[in-house]
Amino acid sequence: MKPPWKILLFGEILFDVFDDGARLGGAPLNLAVHLHRLGAETTLISAVGEDELGNRALREITREGVDTSGIARTSQPTGSVKVILDKAKIPSYHFLPGCAFDFIPMPEINPDEFNLFCFGTLAQRGVASRTTLRKLLAALSCKVFCDVNLRQNFFSREILADSLANSNLAKLNEEELGIIARLFELKPDPGAIAERFQLETVILTLGPKGCEVWNKGETISSPACPAQVVSTVGAGDAFSAGFLFHFLSGEGVKAAADAGNRLAAQVATLPGAF
Repeated sequence: MKPPWKILLFGEILFDVFDDGARLGGAPLNLAVHLHRLGAETTLISAVGEDELGNRALREITREGVDTSGIARTSQPTGSVKVILDKAKIPSYHFLPGCAFDFIPMPEINPDEFNLFCFGTLAQRGVASRTTLRKLLAALSCKVFCDVNLRQNFFSREILADSLANSNLAKLNEEELGIIARLFELKPDPGAIAERFQLETVILTLGPKGCEVWNKGETISSPACPAQVVSTVGAGDAFSAGFLFHFLSGEGVKAAADAGNRLAAQVATLPGAF
């Protein structure tokens, strides 16, 4: 498969609110931007409010070259989240409830034109958005990537089971691995999760230790790249972009994981996600 691939993404657009101001983010948007910068054609399905933050979001997303035709305007406010960095620059998040990305409507798309579909768990906290996602998953025939993005109490056993069972690839971190293992009474091991949900590939990100990738019964490890960390916000999304782009190209799991770690290290030196 050769680029440019057409990649469809679904989920939250929000502003990360730091002490020094608000920066545009949201995992699927971060992923869309990085994939586009690498050479893919990306279309994002989401929603923003009919407010100034919504206007700003659309301006910035358009400037990044991501297709905004699937982004709706709603009467709810544009999503925002207060980000607090600890001494190790690791973020914690406090989300605004009832915002636009909880009400993503079904877009008008041709489901046959995409090579990959990417979604996460956070945007499924709203019933309307969760319903839209399930309709999309039923319509698409391409490979599916799930970003396990567990925030606060915005997930359930049902959401996780449905998300993983409808995916080919999934990415999670060590904390999320432990939560899934407990919920489904599994060993805290990527292979056990892959077997339970019939996944082809499970990516376990390990922060400063790099990552471990289970792929069709084989496991590889890739070390993290050194970086002067300013913030880890969006570093996981950058990793996903680097991994997916090189994985789609057929370069192999190890090369894809190394590329993901390189891009994650670059983004960790930035104050925002891209």
